[in-house]
Amino acid sequence: MSFPDYRKTGVVVLTLLFFLVTAAFVIAASERRTAELRTRDWIVRLLRERFRSDVELSDFHVRVFPRISVSGEGLSLHYWATPDAPPLIRIEKFSFDLGFWGIFRLPHRIPKIHLQRMVITIPPRGQRKAVPHAANPEILQVLVGEIESDNAALLTLPTTPGKEPLDWEIHHLVLRNVGAGKPFSFAGALTNAKPKGEIGTIGMFGPWNADDPGATAVSGNYGFKDADLGPFPGIAGMLSSEGKYSGELDRLEVQGETDTPNFSLDQVGRPVPLHTEYSATVDGTNGDTQLHPVRATLGKSVIVAAGSVINVPAQNGHRITLDVTTPNARIEDIVQLAINSDQPFLRGPINVTARLLLPPGKEKVIEKMSLDGTFALAQGRWTNEEVREKLESFSRHAEGKPGDQDAGSAVTDLRGKFVLKDSVITFSELTFSVPGAGVELAGTYDINSQKIEMRGYLKTQAKLSQTVTGAKSLFLKAIDPLFSKHGAGAELPISISGTQENPVFAVTVLHKKIERPMAKPGTP
Repeated sequence: MSFPDYRKTGVVVLTLLFFLVTAAFVIAASERRTAELRTRDWIVRLLRERFRSDVELSDFHVRVFPRISVSGEGLSLHYWATPDAPPLIRIEKFSFDLGFWGIFRLPHRIPKIHLQRMVITIPPRGQRKAVPHAANPEILQVLVGEIESDNAALLTLPTTPGKEPLDWEIHHLVLRNVGAGKPFSFAGALTNAKPKGEIGTIGMFGPWNADDPGATAVSGNYGFKDADLGPFPGIAGMLSSEGKYSGELDRLEVQGETDTPNFSLDQVGRPVPLHTEYSATVDGTNGDTQLHPVRATLGKSVIVAAGSVINVPAQNGHRITLDVTTPNARIEDIVQLAINSDQPFLRGPINVTARLLLPPGKEKVIEKMSLDGTFALAQGRWTNEEVREKLESFSRHAEGKPGDQDAGSAVTDLRGKFVLKDSVITFSELTFSVPGAGVELAGTYDINSQKIEMRGYLKTQAKLSQTVTGAKSLFLKAIDPLFSKHGAGAELPISISGTQENPVFAVTVLHKKIERPMAKPGTP
């Protein structure tokens, strides 16, 4: 009886296994190489057709088992219409899975693509031109469930030579249901550099305009919370904003609202709540913004402004120009911004028309801001009791009723022209009146030091002798003609000096200057 030679059988089996494994590796390597070449060719042709661009791809790999997975580095798309411009799209790294049969069936379906550091550069509109091209519809049959990008950037090159491109740094971006010839949804998150804060946005993008990338449609909503205004010299507060936008990549219409519950001119005045509702057109090539009427509510005051925000690259900032009106404003809200006091010295409705210019620069806002305009305060009421009593007494005397305690009023009719520059307000054609008297003044108010320097004339309805009683009245009758000028009963040189807290009123009579404090020291 013979037994099988197990040793020889084992050798045969091992030899067969070796050849099978070797054959499997050879076939796998061959299939991998075939799949890699086929996939690379398909991706290059797809991107070339879709974006009208020449494609560079420095590194590319395909894994075929257990499913086809693709990765690559150094992907650049050079737009045919602007061959000398930076790449239309540049991606440092990318990866995705196709599935086992993904490369062989149409449309190609890719569940998810992951990108690292994608930069999209939109050329200036003046340099764009359509490129005649007959697209292959089969190549464009690709559907992507989701594209996730880390550290993306969108740059729009300016039309004006020498200006810096507008750069949107997006640290996380997700695109969903991406396909040729149709819009797709997106969600993005970016950190705004100044004022620093997180911006979240969702919306719709596309379809991609291959002939004019900057004309690609985009729309969505955004939210911006807890942005600290402190880095802007001279202002303070925490800003939040939300709104919506629509249009094209290089021209967007934006509507929104902002809230700054503690807005202030830093180290000058006191915080005041500020709410704005705005509409603007943003030039996506340089960030220049045209502000359509912006409605701001400062405290209880309504302020309407329209103008522009223009990027000035040479000065690393923006120049803001606004035409401002106040259809429903209160002097106490405006004064509180400029004066550090628990109680504003004046209350009442005010009308202001002004041109505001805020140039770029590192100076505080109040130091570099300029204002040129007019104002009118018809029913101003002084909050300081000492001032009110003195003005009422002054009004009685000016009416020629010094002994009538029911006469006179402290209600102020204040109007004039002003120019704010270098933290100093210069007043001209400033008129101030109470019943029985009017004042014409010109001079300055220093916001930082709160110093007042005003000079002008006091004109009374009554003659000088009628402003007093007794022997003084008899004595002054002889000199009444010296002071009766320009239709007034009396006209006298005056001045207001000192500080906002302790102003001093002075009048000159027969070359003698008589000074009287308008408030007791320390009186609010």
